[in-house]
Amino acid sequence: MKKIWIQGSLTGLLFGTISGIMVAWLAAGGVAVSADYPGLVGLWESEIIAETYDISIGLDALGKPKPARGHVEQRILLLLPQHYGNLVTITGNGTSAIMWYQDGMGVIRNAIIPDANQQAVRVQLQNTSKLKQDVVRN
Repeated sequence: MKKIWIQGSLTGLLFGTISGIMVAWLAAGGVAVSADYPGLVGLWESEIIAETYDISIGLDALGKPKPARGHVEQRILLLLPQHYGNLVTITGNGTSAIMWYQDGMGVIRNAIIPDANQQAVRVQLQNTSKLKQDVVRN
């Protein structure tokens, strides 16, 4: 009896792994690739991240929370240079989001996501080095 359980577990694991790979492969076909995100300012497109999580949504007929179900969100990972500092506020218009950052010296920088109303994004700080600042125009 234990032998059957082990075989069933291995079969289930193999089936789950193959199914997961196929779903990820099919889902990735409809998402923009990293070179196709024009208009970013202060951000660098990196890769596409699939965030999976379980969440309970709604109530059942008895008024109790429904069991948690799995959900997947694909987000374009945008890298923000760490020297930008801390997020101060976010503004925007109908399509764009502008994130405002302030560093330790008081310098304020913006990062623009041109189509924030159409793209699911994830912003992550990325280490930077050799920062130089030169006057380009006076």
